[in-house]
Amino acid sequence: MAALRNGPFSPKLGKIPEMRIYRQVIMLGGLLLVWAGGRLAADPAQPPAGVLTNAAQIRNLTVNQAAQGLSVRLRGVVISEADPAGHAVVLADDSAGIYVLADKSLFASIHRKDAIELEGVTDPGQFAPIVRVSSVHKKGVAPIPTPRPVSYQDLITGALDGQWVEVTGVIRYYIEPPARGNIWRAYIAANGGIITVRCPGPRNPQLQADAEVRVQAVCLYQFNQRRQALTPVLQVPAGVNIRLEKPAPADPFAAPVRPADSLLRFTPDNPSGHRIHIRGVVTYAQSGSSFWIRDKEAGLRIQTRQGGELKPGDELDVLGFPTFNSFPPVLEDAVFRQTGTNWPPLPVFLSQATNAINYQDDLIALEAVLTEVQPMMEGTILTLNAGGMPFKAMLKSPPGAGVNPDWQPGGQVRITGICSVIHDDVRPMMGIWQPQTFQLLLRSPADLEVLSRPPWWTPRHVIFLLGGVIGALLLLTGVVTLMARRRVAEQKRQRAMAEAEFSAILSERNRMAREIHDTLAQGLVATSVQLRLAKKRADDSPESLHQHIDAAQQLVRGSLEEARNSIWNMRSQILETSDLPTALEGILKQMAEGTELVPHFEVTGKPRRLAPVVESHLLRVGQEAITNAAKHAQARHIRVRLEFAEKLFRLVVADDGRGFDPASPTPGGDRFGLVGLRERAAGLNGQLDIRSAPGQGVEISLTVPLAGE
Repeated sequence: MAALRNGPFSPKLGKIPEMRIYRQVIMLGGLLLVWAGGRLAADPAQPPAGVLTNAAQIRNLTVNQAAQGLSVRLRGVVISEADPAGHAVVLADDSAGIYVLADKSLFASIHRKDAIELEGVTDPGQFAPIVRVSSVHKKGVAPIPTPRPVSYQDLITGALDGQWVEVTGVIRYYIEPPARGNIWRAYIAANGGIITVRCPGPRNPQLQADAEVRVQAVCLYQFNQRRQALTPVLQVPAGVNIRLEKPAPADPFAAPVRPADSLLRFTPDNPSGHRIHIRGVVTYAQSGSSFWIRDKEAGLRIQTRQGGELKPGDELDVLGFPTFNSFPPVLEDAVFRQTGTNWPPLPVFLSQATNAINYQDDLIALEAVLTEVQPMMEGTILTLNAGGMPFKAMLKSPPGAGVNPDWQPGGQVRITGICSVIHDDVRPMMGIWQPQTFQLLLRSPADLEVLSRPPWWTPRHVIFLLGGVIGALLLLTGVVTLMARRRVAEQKRQRAMAEAEFSAILSERNRMAREIHDTLAQGLVATSVQLRLAKKRADDSPESLHQHIDAAQQLVRGSLEEARNSIWNMRSQILETSDLPTALEGILKQMAEGTELVPHFEVTGKPRRLAPVVESHLLRVGQEAITNAAKHAQARHIRVRLEFAEKLFRLVVADDGRGFDPASPTPGGDRFGLVGLRERAAGLNGQLDIRSAPGQGVEISLTVPLAGE
């Protein structure tokens, strides 16, 4: 303290030169820093055994080891504040740098260059091991360690997470901070790669594209869920500026103009990592990403982030960075200015397709045969052949744009597009890498002009025609076979029905003949005898005459009774004792009894007896429909409705079963079938309607006119 009091600011030393005062102040500051460092190093407190005491020990832990929460006690200097603000910093000691994180806002008052001592436990982190801090003590200030010079190859290994590093390179481009932010980004080309640098604003106006810079920053990484490094990101701490080594040219477009085909050609003075100046006319432009130009020598592809719409014919000055280790050469991160406008350039017409390999990225045209058209999500892929050399072309278009119907395989076309030369996948160790073929990028559908349509008799069409004929013959054979089988089955069924009907008719005729012979015929004979006796004895006593007449009358009555019984025997026995509604309701309940079927029966109008033959047919139709619904339809509900009107009668039977296709019903085990129902309806001069579909139940409706009843 005495030295301070008698130091350079004492009145007795007022004549000491100003430079000497500055030197003594600097020496005093150095002594203070040495004293502070000695205090940190000479702290008598020693960590207990098993406690990690330097950053390198923590970085060397595996994920499983770091997850065990090992005790940590570190001393070091804060290199940079980190996110989340107030909760994290990047700390460096003599061994390495490391990211430390606190659950509470323990670092709110800690800043860059602060010497701190912290305690906590290890944590695996999301990418590299970190420290979960429980307590922090500020010990003063200390100098920032010298950054480690690294290359792009060092950075992409992922091993430098949290380290204080230094790189040199050329600014490719930069992005200003967003409206509500203060971080601007610079993209720097260094050692063959592009590195993202995050810088707190404001940006030095001299840090322009093509400037050479030196960056000191903390290395961080973008990584995936598998803890794999994707991209290095350099975070420049607040208060640290990017050092400008060589400013960008004041007028970048004043650089000499180079021919487009001079890129990557040998010359002893090729500029390393800087932009070059190209001048040409636009041949094709894709909105917001790429465009192609042609100068006097060749074509060239340009990639840019600069906005603005370009059109073929625009004359441009272009500045861009040539891309190395790729074919073909490309100018990346380019900027341009328009110097004029001219007619769109004409394509170079090639008479031989093999010459296309000499026109990389240029606009060419040639005639070819279109062999295939393949729609894709991003557009249309065309396969063509010119003089025996196959090649492809692509037209980019929005989804659903469709394909021009005039583009038919086999047609002769004139195609125009940007040429891209294609090489083998295997490169030679050295020497020429010979191209194999090429492809074209079409600018619009107008770039494919159909010169002549394909001949109809192409091998493809002949194959399709033969296939169609064979398919039609097979289909016709199948249809004829199916129809023949159905006809044979129908004939067989009709024959069986006819035989059954004929047998029933013969049986009924024989029965009726026996009945007539045994009853009606004999009664008539007896009546005739009594009438003859009455005639012979007409002159005798009246009592005898009346006796014979009474006997004849009795015989006639008996014959009439027998005739009536014979007629009624033709009716159903059910209809003998009940009417049609009662008979059908009884059948419905009988079929539902003991099952899960729910029957519904309804009669509308005024019920009355109908002609016997009508009632018999209606009974059989209703019985057949109810039986089919109960046995075959797998229904839960069956509804039967009888409608008695003045001049017509309607019978409706409906179910909610599985249904069927009336046009092609499945053969079942029913007695009469649909044909039988239609024949009975025709016999009554009625109309039979069958409504059904698979899974939608069945409704059978029979309407019978009663006008002639």
